[in-house]
Amino acid sequence: MKKISKTVVFFGSGPVAAESLKRLNEDFTIEAVITKPKAPHHKGPVPVVELAESLGLDIYTADSKTALDSIFDAQHFNSDVAILIDFGIIVSRKVIDYFSLGIINSHFSILPEWRGADPITFALLSGQEKTGVSLMILVEKMDEGPLLHFEEVGIPSSYDNPQLTQALIECSNSLLSQVMPKYIKGDIKPFTQAKTGRKVSYSRKISTLDSRLDFTKTAETLEREIRAYIGWPGSKIELKDKNIIITKAHITNEYVKPGNFEIQNKNVLLVGTSSTALSIDELKPAGKNNMDARSFLAGNTHLL
Repeated sequence: MKKISKTVVFFGSGPVAAESLKRLNEDFTIEAVITKPKAPHHKGPVPVVELAESLGLDIYTADSKTALDSIFDAQHFNSDVAILIDFGIIVSRKVIDYFSLGIINSHFSILPEWRGADPITFALLSGQEKTGVSLMILVEKMDEGPLLHFEEVGIPSSYDNPQLTQALIECSNSLLSQVMPKYIKGDIKPFTQAKTGRKVSYSRKISTLDSRLDFTKTAETLEREIRAYIGWPGSKIELKDKNIIITKAHITNEYVKPGNFEIQNKNVLLVGTSSTALSIDELKPAGKNNMDARSFLAGNTHLL
């Protein structure tokens, strides 16, 4: 696709932002990238910074709302519009108003459903069959701006967080490449979130406290948590002071007392919940690689 003539400023910080920026750079002329700086004790990669450097893009960093304001006090940008994905910093009215066409946020839900910090995780936790992507004009109130477009994405029952994230990234990239040129030309007009037909709901920021599996919950709830929390914060249990992350499980019709473990045929590991038992398919003991239940049971039955 030939790049559109107008430039855009990109706001983004996380790995989702990096993957989106790579695609956006193919379709748009990126005037500048605004992202978070590398934290002092962070040893891992900084995906947006590393990608922007490799693409030869101008980079500005901010770690707070005040620092972001300072960039716009000191710099001049020619772009009439900006795109924001996975940024993680509150944007002030001053910065929003800097762009005559606004800042377009690609939000990974059908707004007003799952406003807030973690819509992907909550779509999985809720067990819904569909979610999607909304292109929203940023306003000061959290995720309450008018929309330019939205598109649904199905959620197969087996999808975990990385799989759903990737499907939403692909949807977002497609929408931005189709919708943004039309918006810049004035061919698309914003509309209210109420027109999506979704009810208002809110997602919160997930923490490490969410990682501990609670077997007083139902098997259905726990199976969703395992798929939603894979990668981070993980779904953890403790067996004789050993931390173990459950990475894959399925619901059974068996009954086991909640919190108790049962081994069947030397290769099936069941754990009781408040409903039926959960069969643990794959798990990762601390300091070891991910393994299936048969491999775990071959050397760790003493922990059960």
